Amino acid sequence: MAANAYSLATLVMRYVFVGILLYILFRIIYHSISEYQELHRALSWLHDGYARHIEFLPPYDTQEGGYILVRSNLIGRSPRCDIYIDDKSVRRRHALLFEKRGEGYIRPRSRAKIWINGQRTQKRTAPLHDGDLVRLGQVVFQYKLKRAPWEEKV
Repeated sequence: MAANAYSLATLVMRYVFVGILLYILFRIIYHSISEYQELHRALSWLHDGYARHIEFLPPYDTQEGGYILVRSNLIGRSPRCDIYIDDKSVRRRHALLFEKRGEGYIRPRSRAKIWINGQRTQKRTAPLHDGDLVRLGQVVFQYKLKRAPWEEKV
């Protein structure tokens, strides 16, 4: 009787283990495909000459001239963020820049403070428009809908 219970338990554990492995594999494939689609989407915007883009103002400007945004971008002091800002006035995960129905929005994470065009945001999620100046801590960047000619990199 105990041997049957033991063999049943081991059989169940095998199926649970295989199920967990399949789930992890599915998540890895799903995220890889999603990342590829975001990259493809950003490249198609560039081919059309349009891209959501932010440019940091001095002294925080980047050598590349800014960042091209994808659907969702986490900004903060943590190196794990999509847009890394090495400044003590910025929280580890300060804000989330995202797109919804073709419009740009910014949402502070936890109790972070965000100013748009010199005014503190009143709503939890604030819309962004072309040319808005956004301040996170002491760091300021400009949100743009960039129009740029496409140049093939050789």
